[in-house]
Amino acid sequence: MRAYIILMAFALGLSACSLIKFEPQYGTDPLPAQHLNNRLAVRSYYKTFSGLVVQTADSIAGLSSDLSIRAEAIKWKGAATSACTRTAFQTDPEISLVDTWLLARQMKNYFDGEGAEVFGEHTHLAQDCAHDLYVEIDDLARRSNDRSRYQQLASFVDNYPLPKAIQGWQFTKSDTRPHLIKHLNIPDSLYTTTIGTGAEVVNDFTDRISVYNEQIKSQLAWEKELLLLTFENDTLVEPYLARIDSLSQMLNRLAIVAQESPEMMGIIAVRLREELTPLVHDFNRGMESSIYELSNERDALQKYLNEQRVLLKEDLTVSGKVLIEETTDNLIRFVRRISWLIVFVVIVLVAVLFGMPFTLGYLLAKARFKPKSKGVNHEI
Repeated sequence: MRAYIILMAFALGLSACSLIKFEPQYGTDPLPAQHLNNRLAVRSYYKTFSGLVVQTADSIAGLSSDLSIRAEAIKWKGAATSACTRTAFQTDPEISLVDTWLLARQMKNYFDGEGAEVFGEHTHLAQDCAHDLYVEIDDLARRSNDRSRYQQLASFVDNYPLPKAIQGWQFTKSDTRPHLIKHLNIPDSLYTTTIGTGAEVVNDFTDRISVYNEQIKSQLAWEKELLLLTFENDTLVEPYLARIDSLSQMLNRLAIVAQESPEMMGIIAVRLREELTPLVHDFNRGMESSIYELSNERDALQKYLNEQRVLLKEDLTVSGKVLIEETTDNLIRFVRRISWLIVFVVIVLVAVLFGMPFTLGYLLAKARFKPKSKGVNHEI
């Protein structure tokens, strides 16, 4: 019983020792403060970018009576917000900043150049929006970086060659990482030293999932608006209305003639067929055109969803591998670091388990037989 109490006290003493506390850290080293500031700033800017683009596009659509301009406004806000999602939510914070900065510059150059008339008399609203967003991210980069780094990044963004034109509202994005590393004159192996701790990696992944989910919902709503707008197109509706009015007039004349002159029914039937045939053909062509446009919109939406699915899969794979590898490496380093403590604890436990009973037995036996030897000497 006494040996058990001694062992319990020894175990409690070991658990209180700060040298052998098991506190593994998942992930790598934390992000540097400058990179973390860039990440938070760019993702905050994404909300500003999306909100201002959507607000401006809705204003253009509300002010314009031209259905084609309203359709272009819907396409613009869908394409621009989707492009900003791809640039702002990347693993490397500085690459995210640079790519989002380039996106703002690309949109500003487009509305100042070949897209100066894309929204007619309301294009100035889009130009003001693009200008404000470009100024905003320039200020953001200046606040989030030291002066030297900001000047290097600004020089890269100002001189980086952009695509000559935006076709079909496709904001093309190239891989700027190797060009930026070369511009900064930094070896590839030293540019990215960490992706953050486990908590930072998980938060990054959670933010991406949330934003992708919101973007997909918004994209579906805007595709619905565009589809409804297509069916409201006057160029598609007016021919049908004209044909229907003509048919209504023919039916009225048919009713009058049928009452007054039944023999004219044959002639009227021929005229009626001549009127109905073009109407049927036009209706068929219109339906085929609408179905074709609907199919194109569905294909575009499916392509976007597939791209987002691939991005999510890649993020899951990379983040999972990094977490597993870093956790395993940290655990191995931790075990190696405390291996001598483990050996020491094992030796002490063996000494206590096997040495304590023999020591107690020896002391008890010695205490028991010592009085007897004193009694024998007294009698002699």
